[in-house]
Amino acid sequence: MAKSGTTAVASGLRDAGIGPVFQIHDLDRKFLLEEERQYHWSGRPWRNWDAQCLLDRPRTPDAPWRVVSLVREPIAQSVSAFFQPAARRGHLSPDTSASVVLERFEERLDRLPLRWFETHLQPTIGIDVYASDFDPARGHQIIKTPTVELLLLRCEGLAVAPDALNELLGVGHPIAVPRRNVGSEKDYAELYQAVLDGLRPSAAVIERAYSSRLVHHFYSPDEISRFREHWSARGSAEPVAPPIEGATQGQ
Repeated sequence: MAKSGTTAVASGLRDAGIGPVFQIHDLDRKFLLEEERQYHWSGRPWRNWDAQCLLDRPRTPDAPWRVVSLVREPIAQSVSAFFQPAARRGHLSPDTSASVVLERFEERLDRLPLRWFETHLQPTIGIDVYASDFDPARGHQIIKTPTVELLLLRCEGLAVAPDALNELLGVGHPIAVPRRNVGSEKDYAELYQAVLDGLRPSAAVIERAYSSRLVHHFYSPDEISRFREHWSARGSAEPVAPPIEGATQGQ
């Protein structure tokens, strides 16, 4: 899932000398061909080459894949996933107002990534993440098949990632995960924050997001209540606290 902390995790693995590391968001051949055309002009087609390399070297019991997949609460993920491509394609400038971005973004709330695991992960590696319980208090889970070892993490809980990565890879020590690709630290940080402050999801959007199978699987009832409160309280005169302590809203 894009904008869920993948760059931070991939950077941590590479910094630890572990590899090769492939940071990808899709393994659908038709989608990759279209995406490569879009990436080509930007000078960043390497991500698609990585994906195509994996497609040509399928997982087997003798050469299994170790996969790290992250999830993020859907409204924050959608905001972040909107910003980076818009900035890269030149759709944002120092003169762009938050109101203009909010108007452009509004339709994205009708396309929240609520079925990402069913449409992206399961067809690729054959694992239904919903077939086994995820413990939000633990914050991570490893699922094993003969050809895949899958580590599930939450963007809002990357503090557990160093130990979880060690558990997956068995290197004998935690693997540090640095801050990378954080929206609040980019050139558009001020505009990004203004959009977050101005975003007013409708009650219907909030209900659809936080009653979804994805959210109820990966987050506790208390965390879900805080997500709801966080977005429902937008526009209130009172300060709005982060939905989860230590959450990386700008990832």
